[in-house]
Amino acid sequence: INPPIALYYMQGLNTTPVHGHTALFGVYGMLGIGLMLFCLKGLATRNVWKTNVLAFSFWSINIGLALMVLISVLPVGLMQTWASVDSGLWYARSAEFLQTDLMETLRWMRVIGDTIFAVGVVALGWFVLGLKTGWSLTEEVDRIGELATESAS
Repeated sequence: INPPIALYYMQGLNTTPVHGHTALFGVYGMLGIGLMLFCLKGLATRNVWKTNVLAFSFWSINIGLALMVLISVLPVGLMQTWASVDSGLWYARSAEFLQTDLMETLRWMRVIGDTIFAVGVVALGWFVLGLKTGWSLTEEVDRIGELATESAS
């Protein structure tokens, strides 16, 4: 099986981390967080959750990941691909190309998305800690959890 010819010019450049970050965290990371929350809900089914911090975390993580990719890693990868097609893979990966002012600026732009992503991760940790301390829970009893407790008895 022969890979597409585009891989000859793109493989090993910053287009690879685009795929890695979006696929690994965007799919498996979110599945892992979903499974964790599902299990946590099963462990404490009595009260309804206060989901405002959880919603903030969800959007912050996703927006941070999207910004990381769209304003930094993808533009660098596409510019490297263009340089690879135009001058060769050796040039696209060289210090001469990667240390230009534009490349330095694009790499520093990644900090914006990384910071928003990190704030979302901290918010998720804060929410989970709040499940243990009780501030992430309301006084209202979760009707579904109540039914599950009754059927188990």
